[in-house]
Amino acid sequence: MKKLPLGIQTFSQLIEEEMLYIDKTMYVQKLVQSYKYVFLSRPRRFGKSLLISTMMEFFNGNKALFEGLTAGKSGNLGDNPVIRIDFSRFSTTDSSEFVRTLLNSLGSDSETEGLRINSDLTGEFLVKYVIALSEKSGKRVVILIDEYDKPIVDNLDDLPTAEANREILRNFYGVIKSLDEYIEFMFITGVSKFAKVSVFSGLNQISDITLDEEYAGICGYTQEELDSNFGEYFKRSIDKTGLPMHELTERIKQWYNGYSWDGKTRLYNPYAILSFFSLSRFRNYWFETGTPDYLLKLIKREKYDLNTFDNLEISSVALNSEELQNIDIKSILFQTGYLTIDEVVVMYGMEKFKLRVPNYEVQNSLYTLLFANLTGQKSGDINKDSFDIVYYLDKEDIEGFITTLKSMFAQIPSNLYMDEEKYFHSLFIMMMYMSGIRMETEVNTNIGRIDGVIEFSDKIYLLEFKFKSDPGLAINQIMRKRYYEKYLKSGKKIILVGATFSREEILVKSESLSLN
Repeated sequence: MKKLPLGIQTFSQLIEEEMLYIDKTMYVQKLVQSYKYVFLSRPRRFGKSLLISTMMEFFNGNKALFEGLTAGKSGNLGDNPVIRIDFSRFSTTDSSEFVRTLLNSLGSDSETEGLRINSDLTGEFLVKYVIALSEKSGKRVVILIDEYDKPIVDNLDDLPTAEANREILRNFYGVIKSLDEYIEFMFITGVSKFAKVSVFSGLNQISDITLDEEYAGICGYTQEELDSNFGEYFKRSIDKTGLPMHELTERIKQWYNGYSWDGKTRLYNPYAILSFFSLSRFRNYWFETGTPDYLLKLIKREKYDLNTFDNLEISSVALNSEELQNIDIKSILFQTGYLTIDEVVVMYGMEKFKLRVPNYEVQNSLYTLLFANLTGQKSGDINKDSFDIVYYLDKEDIEGFITTLKSMFAQIPSNLYMDEEKYFHSLFIMMMYMSGIRMETEVNTNIGRIDGVIEFSDKIYLLEFKFKSDPGLAINQIMRKRYYEKYLKSGKKIILVGATFSREEILVKSESLSLN
């Protein structure tokens, strides 16, 4: 078994230490042949830095590293000087400090090349650096930029600093157009697309491949890549989990697969899947590496409806908005990896995107975080209660289910309560999602709409919610409007649940539907 490259973002280290590497060099080869200026957006921990490291070795012509890989078989590697800039290395919370650290880094890199460049302007420094490096080598220069948007994204909750950093970046990138004759290839990557429009306003020749279906698999692992490269790790996980192969495969897919940038190619997050095969335990690996605070602040500031994370739609225009004050939160959730493309709808040459939460890891993590933020509870306590919820429903232990619900609601501080039905309904739905339960909401029938439907392999729960009422009335409504008729042919046991909420108490009543 090859060693898993968990947390390793250096291509040469992966190859030299014979770690497991999923060949993505065909994309590098194709990009170099097709474009000169390229932009790619992907969420954090998705392999962007490894891709840039691979490109650097490709253009350095390090043939030994590409032996047996797609790019190595052609023998057409590059032979160009490379400038690599990683904006995650710089201080970004103060604009003057950002400029200082950026200039220091460029100065250090240029001195390594044997060049001494004097300038206190970032754009001017870059111009002098590129020209000097090209003239010294006699070749055109490759520029690779990682985390291009970090100085802006890190400060979305401090708009004056974000705006100031954006202007610095605009000036920095604005000179690139004048350097065209000295540049062989340029690749820029980061998390967001919203910053791209204004930051690269002077670089109108850049090609954005973020949503290009030809490059949908450039970062992340497809199911085929997983099956072809992780065979020994599947076997080890079968032994460690006690799950049969078909069930293990399905659970891994449910937890970690589902990301897409074209609505067709479904991908695994590399960090999450490598972490899973390292321990053979289902955990929220990607989410635990850090959730940006600004995301929570945006959700709270915009009072976003937490029931609408599924079946969302967004236009291509919204994805490219440059207004920091009016960012479409759906766009932020998509770019940061909490939503993904479920389907691309094209009509008359125009397109819109249907979005959804990609998988259970993200669903569980996102709703746990939001629930904790909304209620003031600890995430660890919430996760324990979430496990109990699915356990009791699976065992048809309604009393245990009710006790857990009451416990979770009882811990909500009184100053965070909102005395309205939508608030309680939202919290309940989040509880189900945190438990890994796929609850359909507002399910249409020919008579009316069911508030919630939860389906197990052998049973179906039909739920009706009321506010400050009798749970028996909720049960009566299900029976009176015959909501159950839609599920009679399923062959599964049907359990009716009526729940009423108020600040003072939660009342739940259930009964099994007799089909005789």
